Amino acid sequence: MDKDEFSKLHSPSNNIYFSVLSSSWLMIIAALLFMGISWYVLEQYLRDRGEERFENSVQELTEAVNRRMLAYEQVLRGGVGLLLSSNDVTRKEWQTYVVNAHLSEYYPGFQGFGYAQLLKPDTLDNHVQHVQAEGFKDYKIYPEGVRDQYCVILYLEPFDWRNQRAFGYDMCSEANRRKAIDHAISTGQPTISGKVALVQDTPEDAQAGFLMYLPIYQGTVATEAERKQQAIGLVYAAFRMDDLMQGIMGDRFSGLKLAIYESPQANADSLMFTSSKVLPNQKDVFYQSQTDLIGGRQWRLDISSQSRFISRSEETQGIWLQFIGSAFILALFYSVLIMARNRYKESLLTSELIANEKRFRLVIEASPSALFMVDKAGIITLVNTHAERLFGYARDELLGRSINMLLPDVLRDAHQQHMNHYLVQPIAKNMSMRDDLFGCCKDGSRLAIEVGLTPIHFSNGIFILATINNVSERKRIEVQRAEHMQELERINQELDRFAYIASHDLKSPLRGIEQLTSWLAEDLSDNTNENVQKYLGLIQSRIHRMVLLLDGLLMFSRIGRVDTETTEVNSRQLAEDMFALVAPPQGFELVLKGEFPNFHTVRALLELVIRNLISNAIKHHDLGTGVITVLCEAADKHYLFSVIDDGPGISSAYQNKVFEMFQTLKPRDEVEGSGLGLSLVKKTVESLGGNIQLKSQGRGCCFYFTWPKTIVKKELL
Repeated sequence: MDKDEFSKLHSPSNNIYFSVLSSSWLMIIAALLFMGISWYVLEQYLRDRGEERFENSVQELTEAVNRRMLAYEQVLRGGVGLLLSSNDVTRKEWQTYVVNAHLSEYYPGFQGFGYAQLLKPDTLDNHVQHVQAEGFKDYKIYPEGVRDQYCVILYLEPFDWRNQRAFGYDMCSEANRRKAIDHAISTGQPTISGKVALVQDTPEDAQAGFLMYLPIYQGTVATEAERKQQAIGLVYAAFRMDDLMQGIMGDRFSGLKLAIYESPQANADSLMFTSSKVLPNQKDVFYQSQTDLIGGRQWRLDISSQSRFISRSEETQGIWLQFIGSAFILALFYSVLIMARNRYKESLLTSELIANEKRFRLVIEASPSALFMVDKAGIITLVNTHAERLFGYARDELLGRSINMLLPDVLRDAHQQHMNHYLVQPIAKNMSMRDDLFGCCKDGSRLAIEVGLTPIHFSNGIFILATINNVSERKRIEVQRAEHMQELERINQELDRFAYIASHDLKSPLRGIEQLTSWLAEDLSDNTNENVQKYLGLIQSRIHRMVLLLDGLLMFSRIGRVDTETTEVNSRQLAEDMFALVAPPQGFELVLKGEFPNFHTVRALLELVIRNLISNAIKHHDLGTGVITVLCEAADKHYLFSVIDDGPGISSAYQNKVFEMFQTLKPRDEVEGSGLGLSLVKKTVESLGGNIQLKSQGRGCCFYFTWPKTIVKKELL
C-alpha cells in the first residue's frame, strides 16, 4: 500500500460514513438480541453448575464421613492386632501404642480409645483385685447391679481426668451400648452404637456421642455360637459428635448445612449433630437427604445450602456479557481504522525483514566455522569468508556451483545419493563421528573435516546450512594418542612378563637354599648347640618369608591390570571357608552378623581381601583364644563388610602406616609375614572403586571396606 492509498483510507467519503452507520444499527439490534438469549442461557447454565457443585460437595462430605469412619475402624483393628500379638498386653504398652498412633492429631474426634474386658459375675472379684494390685486402690465396677455379662472398661487412653471418669464403667449396663456390643460379638464386625451420653462428659460441655466396637476372640471362630462363647473383650473408641464432625468438615464445607440422625427417621430424639441452628429443609436453594450404612447402623444425613454455589466471577458474567457486547460494537468501528494501520505496519515489517537479512549475513560472516548454504539441487547459494579461506576459493568461484566441487572425485556420486535421501526427511545432523570425511581445497590438498547439517525452511523451499570445521590437527593428535596407548600396553605386558620371570627365577635359588638348609638340619640334628639349631631355624624362616614376599610382589604388581570374570558368590559361605582356610588355632571362633548377600562379583578378589583380614587378625592376636566377627550391611550401590577382632588393637600413631608396603607392627622373627597383606587388601578394594579404613580404640580392631554390588570394570588380579 503506497502513501496515497493510505491517505484515502483515512479520508472516506460521505457515502462510506452512511454505509457504516446503517450497518451499525443492524449490528446493535442483532447484538441486543444475542445478549438477551445469552443472558437466559447463562442463567440456566449457572443454575446447573451450582446444582452440580452442590451434589459434588454432598458426595465429598459423605465420602469424607465414610473414609473417616473406615479409618477409625482400621485403628480399632490395629488395637485388636496389638492385643492378640501378646498374651498379656500391659496398661503401659497400651498407652505407648496409643500415644505413638497420634490419634488426636491424625484422627480428630476421638474422645477415648480403649479396651473393655468381658466378665461373668463369678469373675468380678478376681478382676477388681487384679486391677487394684496395679495401684488403683479405689477401683471398682459401676454401676452396681447383677447382670449376666459385664463389659468393663479396663484400658482407656488418653487417661486424663475426663476419661478417668469412665474407668471401670460397665458398658453392658446401658441398653444402646449393650445392643451394639452383642451385635459386634455375634457378627465379628465393627459396630456403632446408637446415640448415647458419654460418661466422660460433664453437664457444662455435654455432646451427643456414640461408640464403635470391635470384638476380640480367644482362638479361631467360625460360627456365631463360637463367637459368643470365645469372646474375651472389645476394643472400642468413644466419640463426641460435635468434635468428630468439626474434624471432618473443618472449613471445607462451610457452605453446607448438615444434620445427622441415628436412624432413618428425622426427629429431635434421633438428632446427633447439626452444623447450624436452623436444620436443613427443602425450602433451601438446594436440599438432599440420604441414608448411609455406617458400622452396622443406618445414619440419615440431611444436607442443604442457601447458597447458589456460584462464584462471584460467575455472578458477574452477566454484567460482563453486556459490557463485552457493547465493546464488540465499538470494536467493529475501530477495526476499520486498525486495518489501515496494519497495512502500514506491514510495510514497516517488510523493511525490518530486509534489515534482518543484512544482520543475518553479518552473523554468517562472523562465524568461526566455514558455512555453506545449498538448495535441494546441491547448488551453493551462500558462503562466508571463513569458507573462502579454508578451501582457497574466491566467493565468485563458489556461488552457483555444486557443493560436490569440494569433495574428492570418488565420493561425488555417492554424496549426491546421500543428499537425495537426506532431503526426504531433513533433520539437524552431526557428522563429526565419521572418519572418512575429507574436503578438497583449490590447490588439490585434502582436509579432514567434520560437518553439521541444519535444514532451513524458506518460503521458496528447503535449504541446507552446512557447518564445516577443519579437524586435521585433532585427527593427528588422536593418532598419536592411539600410538601412545599401544606403547603403554606393550610396556605393561613386558612388566607382567618381567615380574613373573623375576619371581620364578628368584624362587629357584631359594628352593636350592631351602633344600641345603634341610640337609644341614638333618646332618646337625644330633648337635646339641642351641645356636646352631636357632640359626638354621632363622634361615628357614627367612627363606619362607622371601617366598611370601616374591609371591606378594607379583600379586601386587598385577592388581588392577588383569580382567577377572565374575561368578555367583555366597558371601556367608565364603567368609566361613576363608576362616577355615587360614587354619586358626584352637580357641578362635568366627561370628557372622548381618545379611550376607548372594551376588555376582569377582570371587578370587573377595576371597583375597577377607582371607588376609582374618589371617591378620589371628596372626597379631596376643591371646590364645579370640573371636573374629565378620559383619555385612547393604547400602545403595555397595556392601559394607567389617572384620572385627578382640586383639590388642593398634595405636593411633601406627594406624596410617598399616596399609603401606613392608610395614609390620612386630619384628619379622616374631610374626611371620611379608608385610604386603594389608597393602594387597587396600589396592584390591580401591581398584574396584571401594575404600577400606581402620578403627581401633583400646583393644580390638575393625577393618571395614566397601565392595560394589555390580562390577562395572573388572581390572584386577
